[in-house]
Amino acid sequence: MGTTRGRHAGSAAAGLAIGVGLAVFGWSAIGPDHIVFAVVVQGAFLVMALLAGPAVVDAGRSRYRVRPVEPLVYALLGAGMVRRALDVVGWNHVVGRMRRSESGTSGLARFLRGTEQSETAHLLGGVATAVLAAGAAATTRTQGAAQILLIGFLLRGYPVMIQRIVRAMIVDRTSRKGSIMPEVR
Repeated sequence: MGTTRGRHAGSAAAGLAIGVGLAVFGWSAIGPDHIVFAVVVQGAFLVMALLAGPAVVDAGRSRYRVRPVEPLVYALLGAGMVRRALDVVGWNHVVGRMRRSESGTSGLARFLRGTEQSETAHLLGGVATAVLAAGAAATTRTQGAAQILLIGFLLRGYPVMIQRIVRAMIVDRTSRKGSIMPEVR
């Protein structure tokens, strides 16, 4: 357990350094008002989140509980359409393969854990996005702040909504069968 925690802490530190480093470099080299900066920085935040996410995935177990109204709200915001588009382009197949290759007690447990890790990683990227947008706004770069927030919402907000929709569907199906796992509820 200690080595896993140490490895996660090292990954979290490396992810934070990469994300912040690339954001600072991009700000200097491209400038926060350029749309390319908004896209590039989201890539940096994705690397940061992928490395740091597993270290904080268990921070708040109740956070992963999906309220009954959430899937309806996410559907109104278009998350279902984005999910279907990701199916069409094959992204969900890639993610499904990654989740099946992870260690876990069952395929369902691995898949649910994967949704939690993905949600956490995207939330970390969202926080970094909000901080960066606030920095851009504070330096009167309102166009840059708006672009950063828009691209960030598309690349962070929709994936979080999709993970929560998928988790709600799985939990609903398994609870109807009477086989819901206590740690997921």
